[in-house]
Amino acid sequence: MNEPSPKVRTAIHVAELARKAGLPIPAKIRPVLEEAAAPWPVEWLLAPLPGDPIRVVELFAGPGGWSEGIATVLGVKVDAVGVDISADACATARMAGHRRICADITTLDPEHIALRHTSAVIISPPCPAFSPAGKLSGLEQRNIGILCEAVARAGDAAGLMPLYDVACDELYPDIEDMDECPACAEHGYHEGTRPRSGETWDEIRAVAAEVSDPQIALMLEVVIWPLALQAAGAPIRWMAMEQSSNLPEDVLDDLAVEFYSCDWAYTSRDVMEAADYGLPSRRKRVYMVATRYYGTVRTARIRPLPPTSMSQALGWQPGERINTRGIRPIDPKTGRAKGGNTFSADGPSWCLTGKSRTWKRESDGLRLTPAEAGLLVGFRRSYDWQGSRSSAFQQSADVVSPIMAAIVLSGVFGVLGEALVRDYHAQLYEMDYLLSPDDFEMVV
Repeated sequence: MNEPSPKVRTAIHVAELARKAGLPIPAKIRPVLEEAAAPWPVEWLLAPLPGDPIRVVELFAGPGGWSEGIATVLGVKVDAVGVDISADACATARMAGHRRICADITTLDPEHIALRHTSAVIISPPCPAFSPAGKLSGLEQRNIGILCEAVARAGDAAGLMPLYDVACDELYPDIEDMDECPACAEHGYHEGTRPRSGETWDEIRAVAAEVSDPQIALMLEVVIWPLALQAAGAPIRWMAMEQSSNLPEDVLDDLAVEFYSCDWAYTSRDVMEAADYGLPSRRKRVYMVATRYYGTVRTARIRPLPPTSMSQALGWQPGERINTRGIRPIDPKTGRAKGGNTFSADGPSWCLTGKSRTWKRESDGLRLTPAEAGLLVGFRRSYDWQGSRSSAFQQSADVVSPIMAAIVLSGVFGVLGEALVRDYHAQLYEMDYLLSPDDFEMVV
C-alpha cells in the first residue's frame, strides 16, 4: 500500500480524533485529505469504527445492479463506491442513491491509500468479447493464452504465494545442492511468502494489452484488484465476479489457481440462467465468488423461483408477440420470417441487448420503454434511467440483475437469501404466491 506523507498522516490523525469526539472533519485539514483521497471518499482515509458497515469497491459498476441487489433486495448496509466509465450509467446509479466514480478503471491504483480498509471487491467486466452477441474474439486461443499469462504474472506481482508451496530449486535456482537451501537451513522449512516480482500493475496490464480486443484485457482486473488489496494489507474478505457464460474454462481455472496460490480459502463458480430464478428475460452468466477465510458462508443457492413471462411482468394480455428486427423476408418452407425476428411474450423474453430499444409489440407496434426494459432485468419500475433511449437500453442490457446479485451475494453476507429474493420478486412482479417456513432454506 502506498504510504501517506507525514502531512497526510497528521491530517488523518486529527480527523479521527474529531470523529471520535462526534465532530466533523476540521475545515482546515479537509483540503489535505481530499487531495490525498481523490478520487475516493475522504472518509475512506479514516479507519472504520466498530459497527461500521464494510467497505466495498464495485468495478464496472454500471447503473446499479449489484448495488440494488445488496441494498434493496438483501437490505444489507455497506459502505460502497462504484467505478464505471459510462457517465450515463453513473448518473443512473447516483439517482438511485449509489455512489459512483466516473473513470477508466485501468487508470486507478488498486493500492491507493484510501483503499486500505476495503473488505470486498465486486467486478463485472464487459462481456461482448466473450458473448455470442459479440465478435467472440475472447475465445481465440492466442487471446486466451495472453490473458492467462497476465493472470499468472499478477499473482507473482502480488507476492502472496506461501513459500511452503515453492520448490527450493525454484526459489534458489543457482544452488546446485538443494541440501544447502538457505531457507531450509535456517527454518527447517520455508516460511512467509514469496517476494513480489517487482512488476507494477500497469506493467501487468501491458502484458494483457497484447490481445486483439481491449475488452478482453479488462478480465485481468478480476485478479489485480483483490490481490493488490491483499498485498497492500487491506482486510479483504471476498470478491465476486460476473461475466458471460462463454468465458473460457482456461481463464476461470487460472483465476481460481491464482486465488488459491495466494492463500485464498475457497473459490466457487456457477453458470446461472436468470429466467430460472423468476426473471422475465433470459440471461445466462457465470458468477465467481472467492473468499479468504474458512468458516465464511461462501455460496448460497436458492431453488428456482416461479417462472415469470414477459407479459406477466409488463401487465400485457396473453398471446402477444415481439418483433425484434422489423420486416424480414419470408422463408417459403416455413412461412415465417427469416432470421428468427419474433418471439412470444408468454414466456421469458430474449436476452436484452442495446438493440432491444427497437423491439415492438406486433399487435399495435408499441415499443418498450426504458422502465419496462429495466423491469425485465429485475429493477423497480420507478428506477430512473439516465441518458438517451439508446443509452438507457444499453445499460439494461449490460447490467447485473439485482435478483441475481442478491442470490450470489447472500452467502458472503450470511443472510437468508431465499426469503428475501422471493419477497422482492413477488412485490416486483405482483406475484401472488405463499411461502412456508420450508421455503426459507439456505444450502451452503
